Amino acid sequence: MASDKQELEELQTQELREYHMMVERRDSLLGIMHGCTQIFDSLADCLSVSGLDDLRAQTFYEWLCNIGMRKLSTALKDVDGRTLTMLTVGDVMEYDVTFNDAAALLLHGYIAHYKLSDESDFSPPPDSVLSWDEEQTADWISTLDALYGCLADADWHGAALCSLSPPRIIEASKKTLKGTDAVKFIGLVRQMRIETDGNKATWVSKWNGSIPIDSQVYS
Repeated sequence: MASDKQELEELQTQELREYHMMVERRDSLLGIMHGCTQIFDSLADCLSVSGLDDLRAQTFYEWLCNIGMRKLSTALKDVDGRTLTMLTVGDVMEYDVTFNDAAALLLHGYIAHYKLSDESDFSPPPDSVLSWDEEQTADWISTLDALYGCLADADWHGAALCSLSPPRIIEASKKTLKGTDAVKFIGLVRQMRIETDGNKATWVSKWNGSIPIDSQVYS
């Protein structure tokens, strides 16, 4: 009988201990949730009021997560929203970021900064050149003069295509293209954007990652 009573007391003690652990775990999770809610609210407030200007530390990191570019958080650990508005694609690449990722980052940043989308990932219009993936870009390049066929495997997406400079084009062609060829290619991109997106908001056919966000103000 005494043995049964002892076993019962031990069981109750164990259950009580587990209960307290669960309560502590619940309180810990509630604290984490509260902290996350504060960050999300702060991010939303910053974006709605001042665009990227006040995104710092954790709010900037959460914004990177929202736009699907969390992988850049380490490379951009010394960058905040205000700094990003002053950078070009080339500047971002100096943080060991690829050309495609740098262009995409600045495009999302431009849309967020000027409040051009209600979507949390701040993506460009789905039927615009800026929204093209690598395959769509390669398909368009394949319709051009055979001279530019060497660019079809450059793996540029729409944002990258719209952020090109003559030196980057020459480099991608492995120097088979001349400066005049690169300039002509950029002209073809511009003309195609006007034809494709000319009926949309001006920024859709004008945005260029080679120009800092705070230097591009289009309607």
